[in-house]
Amino acid sequence: MKKRPMAIFVLGAVLALVSACGTAKAGTALPKGDDAADYVGGKFEQVIGKLGDAITDTRDVTNSLDAYFKFDDKWIHSTVTSARTGSPENRAVRHRSQKNPDEIIDTYTPAAGAVEYTYLGPMYVQKGVSPTAWVSMPKPEAGLILPCAWGGVLTPCRMADSTVDAYQADKRAVRGAKSLGDGKTALTVNVPFEIFVKNKVEILPSSITSQVGPELKKAMVPTTITLNPDGSLVSFVMDAKFSGDGHQLELKYDFRFTGKASLQDMPKLPDASQITVLPDRAAMDDFYRRLGEAQGS
Repeated sequence: MKKRPMAIFVLGAVLALVSACGTAKAGTALPKGDDAADYVGGKFEQVIGKLGDAITDTRDVTNSLDAYFKFDDKWIHSTVTSARTGSPENRAVRHRSQKNPDEIIDTYTPAAGAVEYTYLGPMYVQKGVSPTAWVSMPKPEAGLILPCAWGGVLTPCRMADSTVDAYQADKRAVRGAKSLGDGKTALTVNVPFEIFVKNKVEILPSSITSQVGPELKKAMVPTTITLNPDGSLVSFVMDAKFSGDGHQLELKYDFRFTGKASLQDMPKLPDASQITVLPDRAAMDDFYRRLGEAQGS
């Protein structure tokens, strides 16, 4: 957890530095390879100390993540949409499996009160995770203090960690920058799959990680960060298809800000009689045990 703020700051550096490219001629390719490393690295050094608010300033926004991972014939595909608004914040996250439409987990953290809520899709209720679809539990302190502990940005933060680690390990990981025709700018970075796995962009079971050998570890995951002319983030995408160690692998993680959030983006709670209350840590641990069993079955 200690490294998370640096990852946030360096991602913010990317956002800040590439905004300077927004005035380049439409369609202009900026430096690539070693030249890009020098160009971007120099900008990093200039701005890295001023990035404390890079992620925490993104208030009153909605965002989405489309996550797809395939290893040989095993695959998962999910979408996560979230919203955060107000001060203190109201937060909502909606997780949908694209493989099983009944596999739904939503969370809602209202600004007021000491509890947050989880909504379970039919699959989880049928498997006995909870007698009701709605569950309440004490708010997690980490989610209120650490920006990246919140489910709405957890995976993008891990994507950021991976991008930063790749850059710090080899500045040539920065492959190029390009000014797009609509005034936006795209920066491309190669992230080794080994770093993707280490940072748990996707939490993979040991049955898969044990088969990741030297060829797959060295495979590159092209990562594209696209920004508006003012430097604000448009999208952050990891997209790769490669083979190695006798396996075929495909992945795509597409995160983007989608608009301005309001209280209309927050769910409406049912009557209290339709909410199962988890009053303490012991009840929460038992709930998460059943949830894990349901997800693994």
